[in-house]
Amino acid sequence: MADKPSDKESESVHESRISHSSTSHSASVLQQSNITKDATDTSSVESELPYSPFSTKTKVMIVVITALAGLVSPLSANMYYPSIQVVRDDLHTTQSAVTWTVTAFVLGMAVFPLMWSNLSDRYGRKIVYIISMLVFTCGSIGCALSKSLVALIISRIIQAAGSSAVQSSGAGTISDIYPREQRGTALGIYYLGPLLGPCIGPLIGGYIGQDVGWRWVFWVLTIWGGVMMLLAIFVLPETHRRIVAKKHRIQQVNIPPKLSLRKNNPLLDLTTARYPAVALTLFHFAMLFGTYFTNSTGQPLAYENVYDLSQGTSGLCFLASGFGCIVGSTCGGRVTDLLLVRKKRILIEKAKQNQEEEAISIEVDVPAEARLEAVWVGTMLFIIGIVICGWLIDKHLSLAGVLVMQFCIGSGMSFTFQNLGSYLIDVFPTQSARITGVQNFWRSIWGAVIVQVFPTMLENVGWGWSYTIMFFLTILSFAGIMVVVFKGTALRAKYGPPTTI
Repeated sequence: MADKPSDKESESVHESRISHSSTSHSASVLQQSNITKDATDTSSVESELPYSPFSTKTKVMIVVITALAGLVSPLSANMYYPSIQVVRDDLHTTQSAVTWTVTAFVLGMAVFPLMWSNLSDRYGRKIVYIISMLVFTCGSIGCALSKSLVALIISRIIQAAGSSAVQSSGAGTISDIYPREQRGTALGIYYLGPLLGPCIGPLIGGYIGQDVGWRWVFWVLTIWGGVMMLLAIFVLPETHRRIVAKKHRIQQVNIPPKLSLRKNNPLLDLTTARYPAVALTLFHFAMLFGTYFTNSTGQPLAYENVYDLSQGTSGLCFLASGFGCIVGSTCGGRVTDLLLVRKKRILIEKAKQNQEEEAISIEVDVPAEARLEAVWVGTMLFIIGIVICGWLIDKHLSLAGVLVMQFCIGSGMSFTFQNLGSYLIDVFPTQSARITGVQNFWRSIWGAVIVQVFPTMLENVGWGWSYTIMFFLTILSFAGIMVVVFKGTALRAKYGPPTTI
């Protein structure tokens, strides 16, 4: 039988084990410390990298070109409106039939952005801008040469297909080059293009149609589309973050993966409406746009039939809402950024009070709903302008008062658009173009419906009650968006959406 070890031998073995254990623990701690240090160093290096490789001057140029390209769609719609009666007579058709040239364009504006946004997320922004402007230019040429109503409707659909790309991809471009804290201001400048179109379009189109004929409206749009295509080819750089990250060292944030063709399905994007917070936001978007779009198409009737203005002079009256759009868009974008910074500062102060040292040293997660804290300002300005404007026209009262209300409508709508658009992009940071395409789809569908119904409303209940009906629809959607303001974070935590579409 083996001898039993002595007490000294046992102590020696025990001390050896303790020493080995202590050494292993020290090595483990040292290894963990090195890992933490490496992670900190990596995070530090990452934060020092630029969000995008473009200079401030280049980014401003990108925003300006994108805004100018964004003018293509609303100009195509609104430059045509003053000449629609002349087109009816020239093509020997009826009023209800010629209205399809408007409805077809609006429906095209609803559907095609879903396709373009998915293509831009897969293949990049630049190629989408080039191809879409080429399609738009061809459609405009077709409109100018149309000899029949059918040819004009088909050409208008082609025109809508080309002009609609920037409606979704433009917001994606802004998200590509600006971080979250600066994105609202940049979006405010970009949205000036799409929002100014309904204001200056009738003015330009009215005088062109009056002086040289309705076909020259489309020749002017052909020239505009050609210029935008050349700028996209020779001046505009590629901005998609996944593509840019392959050539430049930038922060590895908001870089979407390249989806397969099966997953890159526009119809799947529409299912985002199943999330309560998103659905309520889309609903408010649609009601605002439908009311604004109906107001824009109805104003020429009011100026010419109620106030006896000429076609050209009535176009001048759109400058009131146009100036309002400039004020609301620039202020709205800046306000959303300031709200985000303010909320971040409040959260950091709260962390300090709770002595959460770790929370102070890392980036504070600011909820997207911070963007919506001032949404009530723009919405209230909009709905007050709508209801007062309707009754001023109904009672044949002051034209000056109508123009003041048009300023309120333009500024309120564009201010609110900034809030809602920035919020959706914050909720879907890697699918900014696609979620913009989704909101464009729902608001355009509703716009097409309400525009078709509006003449019947005017005939049956008049200007005052027609605008009052739209007032109550917007009030209803406003109640929904206030739910998002106060409960949006909880709704997203419980029902979604996830971080990707």
